[in-house]
Amino acid sequence: MQDVLQNLKLPSSCKIGRRLTKKQFIENFSLKTNDKKILRSEIQSITLEYLLNKNNININTFEDEDNDYSEIAFIRVEILNQSKLKQVATIIQNIPYPLIVFFIFENSLCINISPKRINKNDSTKLVVEDTYFTKWIDLANTTKLELDFLESLEIQNHPFTDFLSFYNSYLDKIIGFNASVYSGTLKVNKDTKAILDAIALCETKIIELKNKIKKETNFNDKVNMNITLKQMKDKLLNLKSKI
Repeated sequence: MQDVLQNLKLPSSCKIGRRLTKKQFIENFSLKTNDKKILRSEIQSITLEYLLNKNNININTFEDEDNDYSEIAFIRVEILNQSKLKQVATIIQNIPYPLIVFFIFENSLCINISPKRINKNDSTKLVVEDTYFTKWIDLANTTKLELDFLESLEIQNHPFTDFLSFYNSYLDKIIGFNASVYSGTLKVNKDTKAILDAIALCETKIIELKNKIKKETNFNDKVNMNITLKQMKDKLLNLKSKI
């Protein structure tokens, strides 16, 4: 499993390989009671594998009123429960700089990226804008597309212009991989992210509507809901065809 990070071909000068303790998270971040419970019970280990900054790699920092990309960390997190992935990611993303997180469950891998912006009320803190996950990849049984995706993550496939461009390039690779479920290719265009977001929203609404239909007792209302459901399913198919 360690080979996944080694295969990124990041410079040895950026290697840290330091375990982060759960105690550090509890003492340094304002975690809720449930977060502390998840931290203790669902995470096996957290390791700061690589830290990229201007002192160890030839990439410029990027800082403005909204962004602070002065360094990027690659984190490996071994978890004990796939169903708690999003909660665990929220805890890990408390680390106050841009992260590329490799979640490991048994022999499977999921990569998480959460772009952050500067907190206007406290410029020393960063706020997560959005969060992205790949599907789980079985490293013992990878498809060609999955292998191509993992290869695309190698450092030479990303721009060295500045850390924001470097980070966004990783984000684009993840968006392309997520879109490949529908397109069969890792290519992305300017509309790919927006379409994926619309697909996710549409799928959520379909699930919510199906649940309402199950509970609805009025016949006419149920008929109208089913009509709406059909329209939403048609919209979903149309969105997928645009990827």
